[in-house]
Amino acid sequence: MVQTPDKPLVSVVTATFNALPELKVTVPNIAGQDFRSVEHIVIDGGSSDGTAEYLAGLGAAVRWLSEPDGGIGDALNKGIAMARGEYVLVLQAEDRFCDPGSLRAAAAELTGGEDIVAFEVDLQFADGSVRRRRSRPFGWLTRFKMTNPHQGMFCRRDLFSRIGAFDPEFRIAMDYEFLLRAMQRGAQLKAVPWPVAVMPATGISTQADWPSIRARLAEDRRLQRRHAAGFASRLMTEAFWVVYMPFKYMKVWLSHG
Repeated sequence: MVQTPDKPLVSVVTATFNALPELKVTVPNIAGQDFRSVEHIVIDGGSSDGTAEYLAGLGAAVRWLSEPDGGIGDALNKGIAMARGEYVLVLQAEDRFCDPGSLRAAAAELTGGEDIVAFEVDLQFADGSVRRRRSRPFGWLTRFKMTNPHQGMFCRRDLFSRIGAFDPEFRIAMDYEFLLRAMQRGAQLKAVPWPVAVMPATGISTQADWPSIRARLAEDRRLQRRHAAGFASRLMTEAFWVVYMPFKYMKVWLSHG
């Protein structure tokens, strides 16, 4: 692919709503990458905190849209529809690349034609500690859990055309539903064993309280049921949840005891 300003290699898409301080972490981080074949698209859900004014002041550095949306999945789909890059990466407000050379290093891995190139991601907690979230190839584990954080997933833009974009019905696990759907539709995934991005442990997908975990697990269970093909797969899914839901509850209860 010939890379020009109108046809960059990577489109980074950010969905945001009333998160201006966090957005001010992500925007300069992407702009500070030493790899220039990238565009940044920000979809704002009609914030009232000055986000639109901030984006307007950035000029051509960011392509953006500010209007009400139907949730994160809907906002991301708007950004994907605007994307011109060969690959699409989702970084939300306050997510960031590990260092100024991260995108250039990642681009060197985007040469094999895979539908998804998945890197590891560092999950950073408020006390400064970090837990690495691994990248994994497709396999049986993907059937039961999100195996690759979206902050590390470079997806070919044409993959969204072939299998569909994010399902707005899922307000928490839309990335997992997309990944599971991609696996079942035969997409090729390459797992790269080093981190490209840092995500803060502030989103609902990283919260450790039981209401947040229960909401997340409810979506996981629903999407797994949707994608369970055949009697054996459905039986395995139900058996998994009979064991896993009480296990998670007990784990949370013990950690707060």
